[in-house]
Amino acid sequence: MITGDEVDGPLDDGDSCPTSPDSHDGFVCGVVEGFYGRPWTFEQRKHLFVRLSRLGLNTYVYAPKDDLKHRPQWRIPYNKEESDILRSLIESAKANQITFVYSLSPGIDIGYSNVEDMICVKSKFDQVRMLGCESFALLFDDIECEMNEIDRQCFKSFVAAQISVANEVYEYLGRPLFFFCPTEYCESRAVPTLVDSEYLLQLGKELNENIRVLWTGPRVISRNITVAHIRNVARVIGRKPLIWDNLHANDYDQKRVFMGDFSGRPVALKKEISGLLMNPNCKYELNFVPIRTFADWNASSEDAPFPDYTTTDDVNGGSEIVDSPQLLRTYRPLVSLRKAILSWADEFNCVSNRAIPPSSQPESKLEVWKTVAL
Repeated sequence: MITGDEVDGPLDDGDSCPTSPDSHDGFVCGVVEGFYGRPWTFEQRKHLFVRLSRLGLNTYVYAPKDDLKHRPQWRIPYNKEESDILRSLIESAKANQITFVYSLSPGIDIGYSNVEDMICVKSKFDQVRMLGCESFALLFDDIECEMNEIDRQCFKSFVAAQISVANEVYEYLGRPLFFFCPTEYCESRAVPTLVDSEYLLQLGKELNENIRVLWTGPRVISRNITVAHIRNVARVIGRKPLIWDNLHANDYDQKRVFMGDFSGRPVALKKEISGLLMNPNCKYELNFVPIRTFADWNASSEDAPFPDYTTTDDVNGGSEIVDSPQLLRTYRPLVSLRKAILSWADEFNCVSNRAIPPSSQPESKLEVWKTVAL
């Protein structure tokens, strides 16, 4: 959904400065809006860009499943008002040194060998590129592993068809920062297994080596992602994976929310991956702690020797945390959690604080604006 709400001014002054991945080989760290359900508002996205920049994160991926023109109606171009809103978002991201990645999800009904469909894919990316976007993604997740009869005559396999589309679009766009989400995007979906998957093995050999491959871990929602697992993945797909992290995602049951710390991923993982994108709770306001603790993880160089030593008193404020130089280089999830909670509480104590964006507008107001995805 794209709405016309705006954020007035920055949240506050911050010292952190994100490192851009636009060199095409930099570490990607940020947020992907990739859940099912009502997308975030225009205002919330602009608020997010400021927050990501302040926390030293560098990337936002536009991939709301319920944006009709991102997925079910992907062939239809954005109208003028929608384009103006997207342009404003892209400009806001750039102003905050955040890489805006526009993604398209055509896999539900694309004809891989259909010339008109390829023109539609390129035209959609061209339209967004004209709005100032410089980074892109093709997503083939959550679709049937089937091709129509014409495609079966043109391609030896399902993955060969996807590779053909991705490589062609990548070259057409001038080899930008480019992400690809495979249909087998986690170990539990690899057929028959991770190391024996013909889909993933062919992907590793034939997909352009500079295209980053998204991966969610052992499962769609992975409670733990180990270095050993990621090394196995890298051997199969021929590159370091880019993690699409669903640890805090709740679109499968929005009555549940996940507001805890970023954990289950050792800091050493950063050397084995090309980046990590958090796909968080559907309700934007609930993601303060997850994003803040993820930023602490991203800024750390090592895990604490005993990361679980922190007591309940530490989390509740009963013990003082001393930030020595050594401790600042290590990631301690519960300490990070406490600091995030205290920081969030400060925002609640400021009644008129701009840092707290309003919730999604009621339906009556939404109808005033031309929107995407509802």
